[in-house]
Amino acid sequence: MRKMFALIAALAVVLVVSACTNLIDNQDADLAQVEGSLTYRERIALPHDARVTVTLSDVSLMDAPAEVISRQSFMADGNQVPFDYKLNFIKSEIKPGHTYAVSARIEVNNKLMFITDTVNPVITDSAKTTKLDLVLIKVN
Repeated sequence: MRKMFALIAALAVVLVVSACTNLIDNQDADLAQVEGSLTYRERIALPHDARVTVTLSDVSLMDAPAEVISRQSFMADGNQVPFDYKLNFIKSEIKPGHTYAVSARIEVNNKLMFITDTVNPVITDSAKTTKLDLVLIKVN
């Protein structure tokens, strides 16, 4: 009886592990990313406490706030541009007729210092862009 119970328990564990592995594989298959770097032209060193934020948004509706799909935010910690970014998204949540764009900003003490000033289309644009280097402008 104990051998039978041990065999059933082992079989249950194997089934659970394989089911979880398949779930993870399916989720990974549906994941994609937009990646690139960001910089600015000015020869200004960023303060140690600068916060860098890069956002992937659905910008389809002109009269409504953009829907954030993915966001990466990190402290500069004394590092200087260029910074690399990777924005993960779920492919099945991307709507073919919609417009998606990447934007970036750098803030110091919650005060905007640099920002993208143009629309940077990705994913559903004609080139199906997934790699994009951004150039930010200084805010006066």
